[in-house]
Amino acid sequence: MKNILRAEFVVFSVVLFSITAVAQQPVPAPPKPATGGPTLAATMQLIQKEMNTVGRLSFVVHLYDQVEGNGASKYIEERSKVVADPVTCTIRYHWWKSIHGDVVNDEDVSFSFRDVLSIAMMSIDQAEKKQYEQEKAYPEEKQTLHMEFVPQMYVVIMRNAEDDVEGFGFIDKKQAERVAKAMSHAVELCGGKKDKF
Repeated sequence: MKNILRAEFVVFSVVLFSITAVAQQPVPAPPKPATGGPTLAATMQLIQKEMNTVGRLSFVVHLYDQVEGNGASKYIEERSKVVADPVTCTIRYHWWKSIHGDVVNDEDVSFSFRDVLSIAMMSIDQAEKKQYEQEKAYPEEKQTLHMEFVPQMYVVIMRNAEDDVEGFGFIDKKQAERVAKAMSHAVELCGGKKDKF
């Protein structure tokens, strides 16, 4: 049971979607840096358009646990009304999520690109492996517990200075790559924080 709850925690709070929303203050966007590329307005418009086309994601997480048995959880989630604001360098959206038909999230969320340290795009399987490494899971847990997502998903993960994580799920790998690239560019244009390591 411990591993099933742990898997629910990983899926629910770290791997896929936001742990916390980051507070922000409206401040005019900085000028475009000399590195070139699309303007902040064009970049934010692309992010908004792509994220609004994702729609409702419906997926099953199969848990394979050699110690406590196997199980499956059905998730449905949607981010809607996405607004990417170039003036404040923020993204706002409504996040709705259910697990086994029970609504677990139904709230408005926002975050600032100014607070982002890093952005990564990876398969959900890679994200699961990274989570185990970060939590320094015991070797026996790594060998006995595995999650499989159906259909396969990709996630764009952003991390801020407080190690809070915001993640966005995608079924289409190319779309996830486009959004990750655009978000990285937005962080640069908004003067996001730099990771010291």
